[in-house]
Amino acid sequence: MSLIHLLPARFVEALTAPFGPAQLAIVLGLLGFYGLVAIPQGLASGLLRPPWRQLTAPGWLRLAAALMLMPSLLEEGIFRVLLLPRGLAGLAPLDQLAWAGLSVGLFVLYHPLAGRFWYPQGRLLFEQPRFLVPCGLLGAVCVIAYASTGSLWAPVLIHWFTVLIWLGPADGGRDLRERRAQG
Repeated sequence: MSLIHLLPARFVEALTAPFGPAQLAIVLGLLGFYGLVAIPQGLASGLLRPPWRQLTAPGWLRLAAALMLMPSLLEEGIFRVLLLPRGLAGLAPLDQLAWAGLSVGLFVLYHPLAGRFWYPQGRLLFEQPRFLVPCGLLGAVCVIAYASTGSLWAPVLIHWFTVLIWLGPADGGRDLRERRAQG
């Protein structure tokens, strides 16, 4: 099968893979782990800064819908589903590590490139270690979620929830606005 036929088939498989209570438990466990590491790091680095922003119900819905498509669905579709072999969990441990490293490395590299070329308001923030460290951890958690479940929805939900909290009540957008005003 050619690559042109393989990638859409892989995407459809990941999109339609079973996602039930067992997969949801994996997502919640990985989100809990990510939060235990990323929240203290974010507070210490200033990436997360109180006071927390209050959103109205329509504000939450608009933000949630927008973030489900981009970055969550699009980035996870590219950096996990299309990039990683379908049977990642069945590969030898060193092969799994190599593929995971490639996925996470490209995911992290993508953000400074996005800031420089098509998302200029993120440029300064997306080049800072205080952003790139939790970004790399998020990528690793999403690799584990995808490898563990075979479902696109596992990493999408983790990515979506993380960015929703960061840009919602944690107001990571404040940092982007302040950086744009300074630049």
